[in-house]
Amino acid sequence: MIRIAIIGLGLIGTSLGIALRSADSKKDPMGTVEVLGYDVSSDNAKEARVRLAIDKVVPTLADALKGTHLVILAVPARAIPAVMQQVSPLLEPGAVVTDVTSTKTQVMQWAAQYLPNNTFIGGHPMAGREQSGPKAAVHDLFKEAIYCLCLGNNTPPEAIALCEAVVDRIGAKSYFIDPVEHDAYVAGISHLPFVMATTLVNATTSASSWREMAALAATGYRDTTRLASGDVTMHRDIALTNNEALARWIDASIDQLTTLKTALAAGDEAAVTAFFAGANTARNEWVNQKRGMRPGEAEYEDLGVGMVEKPSFFGRRPGKR
Repeated sequence: MIRIAIIGLGLIGTSLGIALRSADSKKDPMGTVEVLGYDVSSDNAKEARVRLAIDKVVPTLADALKGTHLVILAVPARAIPAVMQQVSPLLEPGAVVTDVTSTKTQVMQWAAQYLPNNTFIGGHPMAGREQSGPKAAVHDLFKEAIYCLCLGNNTPPEAIALCEAVVDRIGAKSYFIDPVEHDAYVAGISHLPFVMATTLVNATTSASSWREMAALAATGYRDTTRLASGDVTMHRDIALTNNEALARWIDASIDQLTTLKTALAAGDEAAVTAFFAGANTARNEWVNQKRGMRPGEAEYEDLGVGMVEKPSFFGRRPGKR
């Protein structure tokens, strides 16, 4: 049996627990999984248990980590270092630690500093909802989602196998990526969309005519601003722990808006058409391509080239390296 402890039972932590526990243990290589949950909020912990995300609520971190193979830190990014310091002396020898935060470079540095005696693999499931908290958790949040994994130096193969098995069990796809590369990319495709949504909301709702405008706002406005309803604390921490990469994408967006503004001011029909047509073509190409693959990977998949057999983590007893 594999014992997993989830520290933090919000949307992601609770959804992970539900997905792990609802998988068919007879058909899954991991077999039987026991999921323990801990949250500083007793209400969150109770709700996660009601949602069948965890096998039992544990009162302390020490109880959560005793005999545990894998520890998943599902807390806001800037809470990570404090939690790492708390769990470090409580971890079993050989226990693997991972996280689910949206930024990786800073988290990997914290892991090297605060978890020197345990293996840490950075994780980021590319999935979420506008709603937050355990009540918003769903069993299929990660189905077909890309799940980024960032490895440290000399990561043990059995630790990698364990994290990949968890990703497979929840229906997601492992995607190995360098932490710096990860942060540069997600700043553009994940963090910037939130910033743009909040910018649009702030620009329109602060207008003196917003009361009248609001009555006219329909699906276009609703869909474009959806992300602005996301968890404020989570997005604040994301922005502050990936500020340099995000700032570069904001500059790139300003450049694009300036280009359009110039064309509109000049009444340049060709330039405005090209601006919109370029985005139209690029988005359609993205929608139709195979997701979660690096350039050239699709060709290998089409040829039926399989992965090499990985070392197995399973069968190892807690506390044994």
